[in-house]
Amino acid sequence: MRLSPVDRIFTRIGANDRLICGQSTFFVELRETLVILRNATKHSLVLIDELGRGTSTFDGTAIASAVLSDISRRIRCRSFFSTHYHSLCRSASVNPNIALAHMVCLHQVSCK
Repeated sequence: MRLSPVDRIFTRIGANDRLICGQSTFFVELRETLVILRNATKHSLVLIDELGRGTSTFDGTAIASAVLSDISRRIRCRSFFSTHYHSLCRSASVNPNIALAHMVCLHQVSCK
């Protein structure tokens, strides 16, 4: 991937509610995602981590799939979209605008 300047950077990371405002984790997640979908351009950078975690697996997969499809087909910006929904990876593999990668984290404990 080649990096170049971007007009805006959007992130949807974490799982936070705003109960004092009457907003569940799911509501906050969708509201923040809506901001991305309405404002990102092809020159933006979008980072989304585990979209759909605030709801059921079935609904989360559907939401994540729809958002990923919209970003890749309509907005067409550089994006990093992490997910644990394996079915989403399978369906995204047929989209020519999406490159899939598998990431792992190695954790070493040092005993001194």
